[in-house]
Amino acid sequence: MISKKCCIIAMVTLMSILTLTGCSTMLKNPMKYILSQDETRQDNSDNETTSESADDNKDDSNSEPDIRVYGTEDNTDYSINGMLAIAKDINSDMNNKDVKGVVLVLNKKYSEDVRYFLSLTVKDDKPLVIIPYDYNNGSPDYKVTQAKEYINKDFDKTDSANNQLPEGFFVNVNDYMIFDIADTKRLDNIDIVYDYVGIDADALYKNMYLNDAIVIVSSTADGELSEELSEAVSGKNAGIVVVSCSEDVYMKGDFADCGDNIFYTDMSPTKARIMLALLLDNNSDSDTFKNAFTRRRV
Repeated sequence: MISKKCCIIAMVTLMSILTLTGCSTMLKNPMKYILSQDETRQDNSDNETTSESADDNKDDSNSEPDIRVYGTEDNTDYSINGMLAIAKDINSDMNNKDVKGVVLVLNKKYSEDVRYFLSLTVKDDKPLVIIPYDYNNGSPDYKVTQAKEYINKDFDKTDSANNQLPEGFFVNVNDYMIFDIADTKRLDNIDIVYDYVGIDADALYKNMYLNDAIVIVSSTADGELSEELSEAVSGKNAGIVVVSCSEDVYMKGDFADCGDNIFYTDMSPTKARIMLALLLDNNSDSDTFKNAFTRRRV
């Protein structure tokens, strides 16, 4: 039996022979060996320089600005905080110099409220094309293509911008108020309560005192609140109350004595809810609330 010692000696001997063979070229002609190694290093250096030069000379003039697209599938969250997430994503795109514009496809049923939210939270420095769409009609890809073609044209930020869009499309136009939502994590969920004679007072009080604000839809012809609701909103612990009523009632009504925490408006209940949530997030004062809800809309 060959001992382990003999095996080790044989392996060492073999490795020595291979090493000496590999070094024979250097031993026979050391200068030739050194020159050969220098040439190899120089070739590698030249290749690296050529590669770097090619990267530096890339022509980016043909690269087209990016157009971001959202909502091609009907899985968007249309809650108040879902709209907040949409606005934050779009604001990020608006601040990206490589983004030319944004296309947003929305479920037709909820598009009006989302458009209003975005008009209050997304600056219209770049085109934001909004497409209300019925997903029952299949993929909205052909609509998205039309919107991209519009954005790729020279964007005209004028009052007639919407007239240049394909039929049924909208471009985001800012409201007179713009809210900074960069640091907003979530918005308060504002309830909408419909007033009527005999409303459940207990449920109403609970809602009033558990929330910072509420939107009430007036059910009377003159915009007055029911006795139960009037008593609830006049309580010292009641939060901010916005009463949504018809335009006719709003224009005729005298609401000067309605209280410091009660504001009447002809805005729709859902839009009043959005405005109210953003005002609360902004820690707005009473005058700002009043201006927001009493300003005449065009």
